[in-house]
Amino acid sequence: MGTIVVNSLGAYLSAVGRIRKRWKVPARDELWFRAEDLSYRKTRLQPGLYRPRSSGIRKTVNKLLEVENELYEEFRRCAPQLSDSRLTSDNWEWDSYFLMQHHRVPTRLLDWSDGALIALHFAVRDKPRPPKSGSIVHVLDPYWLLDELDAHPDRADTIYRWEQFVKQNPAYDSDEWERLYLPADDDDVRDRLLDTPAIPMLWDTPHLTRRVAAQRSRFMIFGTDPSWLAKLVRRKNARLVSITIPVGSINRIRQELRDAGVTESVVYPDLDGLGRELKQLWEMRR
Repeated sequence: MGTIVVNSLGAYLSAVGRIRKRWKVPARDELWFRAEDLSYRKTRLQPGLYRPRSSGIRKTVNKLLEVENELYEEFRRCAPQLSDSRLTSDNWEWDSYFLMQHHRVPTRLLDWSDGALIALHFAVRDKPRPPKSGSIVHVLDPYWLLDELDAHPDRADTIYRWEQFVKQNPAYDSDEWERLYLPADDDDVRDRLLDTPAIPMLWDTPHLTRRVAAQRSRFMIFGTDPSWLAKLVRRKNARLVSITIPVGSINRIRQELRDAGVTESVVYPDLDGLGRELKQLWEMRR
């Protein structure tokens, strides 16, 4: 669709409408949105675990997976006594992984929202005054991507490997191949049938916290290819496009969002969100 640049809230919503119309996405179906800083060129559309240090040097994927599992095990050990979320033993493995991401622990999860204005808020919320860089909001047709992932050879291989594992370990459910996306412990790493898949997986998790619900969160769990989604963007038929918000339009859109009632305490419905919203007001008036 070429480069889309918007300078106002109205222009942004119009661009989203044109994207939906061009892709012929029915009104009942949701688009997904993700905000990133315009300066994130080398790590665009990559989850936190795969973003290298400022030096640009990144550890190997295997080493990063090892670190992720260590963080995951520590989080699962300590989180129950600290969390006020509704956690159940049946879903604890998955719930703890999503809560890790929600509380800013680096994971292979790339978070999205099905709310266009929520993503736009994230695109402008942390900018200094005056802003130093612009932002991007990525727009994705998740239904198209689901078809792409289901047809990928890696998906068939993933399901086959899980079926072979279940034959050897009948206590597991043959339909739970998604478990291969969970952080792998030492025993898993030694079993080649349990290798982490290469391609990502879309996941629509229950809303565990008020914040997740308010942000209309959707998740993509990456596999072992950090750049898989960034490479997909280059395809001409990809239903993944970017809307650019220039640096000079950040303050205007930030005010327009406030006028529309999209503020920090709405996106983060707790005292921390209210505190940040009031601090933003202070920055405007100081």
